[in-house]
Amino acid sequence: MKTSHPTRQPPSVAPGDPLLVVEDLAVSYGGIKALKGVSLEVRRGEIVAMIGANGAGKTTTLKTIVRLLPIAAGRVRYDGKDLASVSTEELVAAGVSLVPEGRAIFSNLSVRENLELGAWCHKHGPTMAETVDDVVKLFPRLGERMHQHGGTLSGGEQQMLAIGRAMMARPAMLLLDEPSLGIAPRLVADIFESIAKIAASGTTVLLVEQNTRLALKYSTRAYVLRTGQIAMSGESKDLAANEEIRAAYLGG
Repeated sequence: MKTSHPTRQPPSVAPGDPLLVVEDLAVSYGGIKALKGVSLEVRRGEIVAMIGANGAGKTTTLKTIVRLLPIAAGRVRYDGKDLASVSTEELVAAGVSLVPEGRAIFSNLSVRENLELGAWCHKHGPTMAETVDDVVKLFPRLGERMHQHGGTLSGGEQQMLAIGRAMMARPAMLLLDEPSLGIAPRLVADIFESIAKIAASGTTVLLVEQNTRLALKYSTRAYVLRTGQIAMSGESKDLAANEEIRAAYLGG
């Protein structure tokens, strides 16, 4: 029997059509231009990766998409809607969830309480218990630790909790910021397999990841950011074979 993972599909976007479109996006911190005309698109059903060195603008791009940072120029459209006047809360309710760098779980709350906070925008559809059950199917470790405080989990388990909390909103699109950061290698593989399952269940994924090898292995397409600009883009398998990418990010 096929496992059903928590997801919500936007009705107005057909499979393969652009779900997220970023056009000439510019963002500044004071007098510093963090993004200088970034353009990208993520089609429904894809895993798209953004790779690049620290400070390239990857996290800034994600934060701007979810309206945590102001847009200096350009625009972002999700499901055909311009996000210029959309709040972060409205965007989550519309089907976009962000798993932030560093996980940002509530360490003094239990695993269950952390998960339930992720479902604040539920009004219709499956019950809270059904949604928690779906997340536990994705991350069985969370089911074993449901009553533990989040702060007592390992780094990998906390990342599972952060992703699980985001999936509690049943998103149509999941944004992931450095899911492998600070995690034991044996759990990194489990997390990326879970990301693949999330995408296979119908959730579109935009992935920021410094482990370039894994990012290109699990994604459909990728964008390479350098100093706030898109330096290269293409099919992930082609970028993985590109000599410049191999020398810069894959160790030759």
